[in-house]
Amino acid sequence: MIIPDYIDSSNFTPLFQKLNDADTRFVINYGGTAAGKSFSAAQKELIASCNAGIKTLIIRKVGNTLRDSVIPSFRNRIEEMNLSERFAYNKTDRTLTNKETGAQMVFRGLDDPDKLKSFEGLTRILVEEAAELDFEDFLELNRRARGKENIQLTLTFNPVHEEHWLKQHFFDREYEDATIIHSTYKDNPYLTEQDKEQIEQLRLYDNNQYRVYALGEWGVRTNEAPWLFAFDKERHLAEELPLLRDYPVHLSFDFNRDPLTCIAVQMSPHKSAHDSFIHIIKEFAGQYSLQEICTQIRAAFAGHILYVTGDASGSRGDITMERADSTYYRMIQGYLGLPDRALHLNRRNLAHHDSRLLLNTLFTEYPNIRISAEGCPGLVNDCIIARTDEDSPRPGTLRKDRGIYKMDLFDCLRYFFQRYFGEYKGMVKKNL
Repeated sequence: MIIPDYIDSSNFTPLFQKLNDADTRFVINYGGTAAGKSFSAAQKELIASCNAGIKTLIIRKVGNTLRDSVIPSFRNRIEEMNLSERFAYNKTDRTLTNKETGAQMVFRGLDDPDKLKSFEGLTRILVEEAAELDFEDFLELNRRARGKENIQLTLTFNPVHEEHWLKQHFFDREYEDATIIHSTYKDNPYLTEQDKEQIEQLRLYDNNQYRVYALGEWGVRTNEAPWLFAFDKERHLAEELPLLRDYPVHLSFDFNRDPLTCIAVQMSPHKSAHDSFIHIIKEFAGQYSLQEICTQIRAAFAGHILYVTGDASGSRGDITMERADSTYYRMIQGYLGLPDRALHLNRRNLAHHDSRLLLNTLFTEYPNIRISAEGCPGLVNDCIIARTDEDSPRPGTLRKDRGIYKMDLFDCLRYFFQRYFGEYKGMVKKNL
């Protein structure tokens, strides 16, 4: 973005230069505390408003917080950049207007969705403290950012925990239309040595706080109500697991569309002996069609005997299917070229409480259950974050949503154990 000659650029930092150079639809401005993230983002938006036709929406989750932090920050940047004569602030409407270009910056909270619906012609959106937003909030903002060329959304935040939708959406997959910019207090040339020392002292009190606010790395959230409490990283994770030539591959499906998921498992035919094993070797997950995911499976396991199980709902039809007698499992059978005997289907899904009893019994007692960290990163994450739903009246209910707790790969795991190890549910009695 071109910087007009009349702007005082003496306070621009290297972080500002990175933000100013970013021209993708999404700019991910994240990192530790005191890095100058909000400071530099405000500078960029003020420069953008020196052009005609710009309308910028500046957002926080709660509108009242704008008055205390975000709006004063913008007004301070206006003074520092020698722009005081060019901008007018309307306290009632919470708007900043460039008197020369007519460009406008509007400050709003997501707690007033009716006012957001009235905005048209947005060209830019800046979200401060974006980690406060739900994924649905982000989707709504993204829907409103349309109808203009080169619209840009900047998300500024601290990486509070590694299960956050921001990490899943922008970091855990390739995202071509996003620029990711990381910064910490070490990138801020205006901090004093005392400021830096105070931030560094976080390491003495709270390692996770130090990780997030000093290093600007994703925090680790403690699961205080684990659904799979018997899961142990040291015992149950392997860096990688080989595909065993002489063993069949068991496929377990879950049929949500975003994502469609499947896990691949190999196991010993004998159970509960000291050398018995269950190897979860690979996961498949994405916005695929059933045919696309089956094509991936055929390529991964060419020459292997395949068996199929999963969500009991896959035995029912769907209005989107071409034939009235089709089911997901019949489609899988056709795509993979399987005989009827290869379909090992569940008639109904276990209740969450019973499924929890079964999995924790197996993860406690079974000799060798191993999950490939390389082949199943999403499933490993699900095992770690799986938690009971404290709002459910039914004990043992697995928390689910379409944000952080999608749990689709975890459901594949539950369906697999239900089909092949259901008899173990009562082996150990636990108060769950």
